Amino acid sequence: MQTEMVYHLAATREFKDFGFMQAYLSFKPHLEAGRRSFGPLITIDDGTLAPGAQGFGLHPHQDVEVVTFMVDGEVSHIDPVVPVHNGTVKAKGLQVISAGTGILHNEVNNSRTMPMRALQIWFEPRSNGLMPAYSSKELETADHTNRFQLVLSPDGAEGSLVVQQEVRLSYGKFDRHGVLSFSPSSPERSLYIFMIEGEATVAGLPLSKGDGLGLLRAGDVAIEASAEAEILIFDLPNSEIS
Repeated sequence: MQTEMVYHLAATREFKDFGFMQAYLSFKPHLEAGRRSFGPLITIDDGTLAPGAQGFGLHPHQDVEVVTFMVDGEVSHIDPVVPVHNGTVKAKGLQVISAGTGILHNEVNNSRTMPMRALQIWFEPRSNGLMPAYSSKELETADHTNRFQLVLSPDGAEGSLVVQQEVRLSYGKFDRHGVLSFSPSSPERSLYIFMIEGEATVAGLPLSKGDGLGLLRAGDVAIEASAEAEILIFDLPNSEIS
């Protein structure tokens, strides 16, 4: 049986200029069919904030899993209600917020001289009305160089951060050409591959910065990564393309 797929070229993302931030949006409810969601994955916003950008100001979230993956620079997270959730995440760091019953927060560029680039990723939660939670982690370079590191999971496997959804997220950065195989956690699960930087060939298809490839019931996937490639792989429940 042939694997169903969606092949998302970077140029088909929606561009938004917020003044303090320029962002490319991969999934939104108002976009064309195939660009609205991929299973519980409902947002990948690839945004660059200007030096000193103060974000959107304090704003609420509810019943959504909000993941920030820092590509370059530093972000400061501000939570006026639960100060222990305040913190700074540096490049190649990860932050997870389970909004649950509701949070109020803001995220700002921690540098007044350098821009920052981050991916904000949203998942539907496993259920509504969960207790809010916050966690963050800086990744060790050796753990994801020329290999994939599990950085997000529902059970904290391999030291990954916990997300309230049956999602496993892996990250790899390559400093040389490499060929490897990636397997989902079970055969019926789906994969979504997002190119942060560089170039790769996945399942025989070329991918460049900002491109995405979704594979339903993916099975083992062959990945040929170029030097300087940075890749996220989302291992998701058997998903629907919408």
